[in-house]
This record gives sequence, structure tokens and C-alpha cells, in this order.
Amino acid sequence: MPTPLRKGATRLIVRLHALREALRDGPVDLADLTARLGAAYASASSARRMIDRDLTHLAALDIIVERQVNPLRYTLRGGLPTYRPPELRTLAMIRDTFDTRHPQAAQVAALLDRLTAELTPAERRDYERRTARRAPVRPAIDYAPYAELIEALERAIAVGQPVSFRYQSSSGRERAHPRVELYEIEFYERHFYLVGYTDLSRQILDFRIDRISELRGLDQRRPPGTERPRPLVAFRYRLAAALAQGEISQRFEEQRVVERLENGDVIIEARGRSDFFIIQTLLRYRANAELLWPPELRARMAEEVRGLAGMYEG
Repeated sequence: MPTPLRKGATRLIVRLHALREALRDGPVDLADLTARLGAAYASASSARRMIDRDLTHLAALDIIVERQVNPLRYTLRGGLPTYRPPELRTLAMIRDTFDTRHPQAAQVAALLDRLTAELTPAERRDYERRTARRAPVRPAIDYAPYAELIEALERAIAVGQPVSFRYQSSSGRERAHPRVELYEIEFYERHFYLVGYTDLSRQILDFRIDRISELRGLDQRRPPGTERPRPLVAFRYRLAAALAQGEISQRFEEQRVVERLENGDVIIEARGRSDFFIIQTLLRYRANAELLWPPELRARMAEEVRGLAGMYEG
């Protein structure tokens, strides 16, 4: 038979759990808190005294609740979180999103380990179940060795600091870039790219991060509010009828249909981040897309296609 002491301890544990659950969604005033706790406290007249006492117990467990006066409100700060089933599935989705080749994979795994360290057995089973909805960020190569380089670039971007580096092109040619203004780091086509304006080419280019070496920060920093605008490349392409039925995939910025042809094909105007990105994206459509305009970009696409065809001649 449970002793009175054990009964009291059980009631306290239940009450503390209910109190933390009531506080988890943000600042709560006394009346709302008392209403949420229902039968956990004996009466409304004694609720504030008992709540203050229970907050002391929570503080001993490193679960801090701040009190705001006029009006009196309580806000949960710190302590191990509790999760509802949808939140556990969200954490699991984050876990399954970051492939081990992602440069922040180790940090994400360590954070999730901390957040899920105190799960109950039932919560653990729910969290460890494989997610059905998956959108993995799976780089084409292992970018973990480039985590420090990415962090250095992020620090430079944050303070508007230009950099210099050497860059190896896809053909293997290495070139020095003595001054590059940095914009951001993007992930597309399964690679991480640094977006930057280089004085050498006087263009905004995408540099694959695994091909950057000898990074150095320069002393001259860009004054706040003087960022060079990043222009998008306007172009026009034809999309085959088989892919133009229903909603068209928004692979580019400001994309709109400007003409529908008798055979069901559509002519689309859009903007892309760079010539390279436009060509590589349209190549994924194979013969279902034709780059129409501007002429110089169409010529580059034709050169790319001829190069591919040349590989298979004979």
C-alpha cells in the first residue's frame, strides 16, 4: 500500500509536470495558468502560493520560470523540453534531412542528441521511427572537411569583408581572385556555392566551395548599405506540351507563361541566378525544353549540347 509520503511525492511530480506543460506555449498570466491546471491545485485562493512553491521545485531541476509584474505573468526559461508527437516527428524529419556529407551534419546530430537525451521509451520509439516524408540534403561529395572554410566565409559575409582566394575550374585550371565581394552561400545541384562579385571578371559568379583554396580576408570592408545588387538573368524558353499541363514547376524566379502554342507547348519568360544555373537546369528537361533568348545564352547552350553530342559520336 502506498505510504502518505509516496502519495505526496507522486502528486508533486504530477503537479510539476502539469505546471511545466501549462507554461510551455509562452507567457501565461495567473488566471489563465490556474484555469489550465484545473484540479492540480486545491483551490483558486491557494493557487498562487502553491504555484510559487512549485516554481522553487522546478528551479531546483534547472527549469527556470520568470515572473513579470503588472500584469503578473509567468514565462518558462530553460530546462529540458517536453515534446508532443508532432514535434517528435519534426525532430525526426530534421534528423533524416541532413546527410552525413553535409558540412553541419555533426553539429545537427549533436544538437538533436541534446534535445532528445531525456525522452521516455515511448517517445524514443516515436522519434527513432523512420520518417515517411523525406527531403534529404545529400551533397554530391563529402563537404564535412570544408566546414571550417564555410564558417570562415560566413564570418566574412556577416561583416561585409571582401576576401581573396584561388579557384580551380571544372576543367582543372586554377586562377587567383585577388578581391571578391561576398553575398551568400547557396546549395543547389547537390553542391555548395559561394556567390560573389569578383573584380577580375566584373561579374557576380557562383564558386563551388570545394574548389576554393588559400582563402584570406582583406582589410577593406564594405560600408553598411552599399551592397552591390545581384542582377538576375532574364531569358525565355519553350516547354514541351507533355510538361506544360497543369501547374508548371517554378524552377526560376519571376516565371510566367507568355504564349501557348497550337501543339500545346508554352513559351515562358523567367529570370535565373546565373547563365550556368539556367543552362544546367534546362538540360535536366532534355529535349522537352529549348532555350530561345537571349541569343548569347542560346549560343552557350548550343555549345554545351554540341559538347555532349561529341562525347557520344561513333
